[in-house]
Amino acid sequence: MDDFYAKIDTINETTYDTNTLSVIDEAGLRRTLRIDENAAVREGEVYHFTVEPIVFKDREQWLVTAYVPLVEQAQDDGERDRLMDVFYTFAPASTEQLKRSIETYLAHMSDGPIRQIVEAIYQRHHQAFYLYPAATRFHHAYIGGLAHHTETMLRLAEGLLAVYAFLDRDLLIGGVLLHDMCKVLELSDFKNPEYTREGRLIGHITMGVKEVAKTAETLGLYDTEERLLLEHMVLSHHYYGNFGSPKKPNVPEALALHFIDNIDSKFAVLGEALAETEPGTFTQSLPVIDRERFYKALRKK
Repeated sequence: MDDFYAKIDTINETTYDTNTLSVIDEAGLRRTLRIDENAAVREGEVYHFTVEPIVFKDREQWLVTAYVPLVEQAQDDGERDRLMDVFYTFAPASTEQLKRSIETYLAHMSDGPIRQIVEAIYQRHHQAFYLYPAATRFHHAYIGGLAHHTETMLRLAEGLLAVYAFLDRDLLIGGVLLHDMCKVLELSDFKNPEYTREGRLIGHITMGVKEVAKTAETLGLYDTEERLLLEHMVLSHHYYGNFGSPKKPNVPEALALHFIDNIDSKFAVLGEALAETEPGTFTQSLPVIDRERFYKALRKK
């Protein structure tokens, strides 16, 4: 009997009552397993396998007796992050760090309708929120990318709040926390995401507005100005209609949210490109920054 985590590389269906799995374990070693033909496993997924030795066609092999998806088996954030980093591209910050920072911002919001609506939506989606990417490609397109993007935006918001006293802190922080929350509904999963049917036909912006409205109604807050303002924050954060926003920002905090989102989505891509660029040369063309190429200076910081 043995047990280990491994990612399924290929599934080979056979004429027997078991199929063949080719998996790669934590050490990067490839193993061949046999599993019941009706087992609900998928290529590209990581499972905790329990196996036992068998003889199949005069050869010693391993038969899977139990399998549990990684996210169900590894409940501790630290252990889950470690395994995610082994098998997938993971955020450059741990779930524990991101959660501590984000929940500190939540805790410091003033009591009132904005906090009540934001907290209710956060609690509804927080497990998926720390796993999902922020996009399928371009920026923060890795596991934990949505939370990493959001937490970076919260820290960027601090700069604007420190300079422009007329900005409403709770509204801006609430808008940052909610603006992409419905990516967890727009995308199919956190590992190899595609757009869901609702994601393609409606999109995370409209989904987010509906989520705010539904939550406000449940809390008895639908008729408040705060509900309307949060809806506007989510609705307008892409600014342009061809990027999904039917309305441009018409409150200061919504404009701030748009610029913060735009800054982080572009600078995250630029930072990744510069990390792969030799000093004295230019990055590759970057589609999210008008296909420009950026020079990496020889001088050290």
